[in-house]
Amino acid sequence: MTTQRVILTADDNQQIRMLVKAALRSLGHELIEAIDGEEALELALSRSPDLVLLDVTMPKLDGWEVLRFMRKRPETADIPVMMLTTAAQQADLALGESLGCNDYLTKPFTPADLRAHVE
Repeated sequence: MTTQRVILTADDNQQIRMLVKAALRSLGHELIEAIDGEEALELALSRSPDLVLLDVTMPKLDGWEVLRFMRKRPETADIPVMMLTTAAQQADLALGESLGCNDYLTKPFTPADLRAHVE
């Protein structure tokens, strides 16, 4: 039996959040959602999720800003972050790596791809 983990999905697109929830529900983890970068940071600090799925293009703070902040704070520095985004240029991938993201999955993605990356 696997341990239930908390996964934070931060994306301003409700359809993406619903797709993530549908894809990951079968894994038995607790799924929490943020609709912008500011809420994502608040939830990362208050809930200490086991994984953050982070979009780049969000209101208030973009995903890069969220990732930068998370890596600077001791309480969030070690939380794995997977960018889940349409930003798929080589420069985006390099920036994600330089900022300390652990994985990168580009949209559109299949539920099977997402589950494989999460596991």
